[in-house]
Amino acid sequence: MTVAAQPEEAVRGPLSVAEARREMVAAVPHLGSEQVPVGASLVGRYLTSPVSARVTLPPFAASAMDGYAVRAGDVTRVPLALPVRGEMQAGSPPDSLELAPGTCAKVMTGAPIPLGADSVVPYEWTDRGAETVLIHERPRRGNAVRRAGEDLSPGKEVLPKGRRLRAVDLAPLAASGQGEAEVGRQPRVAVVTTGDEIRPAGSTLGPGEIFDTAGPALEALIVGAGGLVARRATVGDDPLLVRRELESAAEAADLLVTVGGVSMGDHDHVRATVQALGQLQFWRVAMRPGRPLAFGHFGRAAFLGLPGNPVSASVTFILFGMPLLAAMQGAADPDPRTVSVELLEDVEKPEGLETFHRATLRARPGRLPGARVAGNQSSGVTLSLARADCLLCLPAKGASVARGSVVAAIPLP
Repeated sequence: MTVAAQPEEAVRGPLSVAEARREMVAAVPHLGSEQVPVGASLVGRYLTSPVSARVTLPPFAASAMDGYAVRAGDVTRVPLALPVRGEMQAGSPPDSLELAPGTCAKVMTGAPIPLGADSVVPYEWTDRGAETVLIHERPRRGNAVRRAGEDLSPGKEVLPKGRRLRAVDLAPLAASGQGEAEVGRQPRVAVVTTGDEIRPAGSTLGPGEIFDTAGPALEALIVGAGGLVARRATVGDDPLLVRRELESAAEAADLLVTVGGVSMGDHDHVRATVQALGQLQFWRVAMRPGRPLAFGHFGRAAFLGLPGNPVSASVTFILFGMPLLAAMQGAADPDPRTVSVELLEDVEKPEGLETFHRATLRARPGRLPGARVAGNQSSGVTLSLARADCLLCLPAKGASVARGSVVAAIPLP
């Protein structure tokens, strides 16, 4: 590990949000892949190889409804009575029944269509007869029939590389014939909160002490982004203790996240430690909340230094930490997802800084969702996070954004 301090002029900033995120994502490696069996443990993981079908699905022409398999050409008029010559159930061999002209067969949903049949008459169009059925409506050729291979065929791409798997993706994944999927390895994340005054949630506070409010939120955000919390620690404002804790945490992690200690206060030791013993790539982003943000490398880990205020820490981790974890896992597009919303009120903001207001959304059928600021926007007011549905992304230019403006918003995880 380098001991000589990094030159101050080598540290850049402030950057725009897009510039900072782009540099961060480009600076972290993809952590490799692993095979995971098809199941709930795949949800939230990123595919590092596309999934292609190994099978034909359905493997035979199958009924989409309970009813009677017929030759459409036999049903030239209605009502029409046809003799019932057998039944096909789910699991019946596709060639176990051949339909003679002028006859029909009962067929259940998902069962193979008898040989010779080309249509299904739903039960609702009949009297549901057992030996002879009376048909009241004429089917078109192919009615209620799923063609062989209409869902999947061997070699067809089912899910693309870089996709973050959702619960609903597991159905086509399983249907493809794959027993496991190749996904990115989950990043190990160490979270270190700094400050003499910080105490665990639920503990008894002494004079001047406060609860660790950012830490629990960051742990949940890390897990939600597919990461593993490998270490969780709190350290006081002692430069030697800060150094020791950062060195230990970096050994256990792919990403080292710190809370506090990266601003310009007399007791902010994190940034100085990283600059002296690691590499600080940039410091400060032209945004609010979260301007004193640092990024670089420390030991074997990428380093993300978050502001100490709980709202700032949460917002900046959503904007930068979650994309970093996504990039490490091989995401096709690690940037936060945005939606368009319309402001329902004038919103003031600092000139020259991109701002991320916590806001509530109101559904409006036929129109874009409406957005209102969720109360006090101070970076120390955690209640604004609980009340918010999204972060409004307001541009750097201008001291206000007018009511009726359409802006981007990041849904809160």
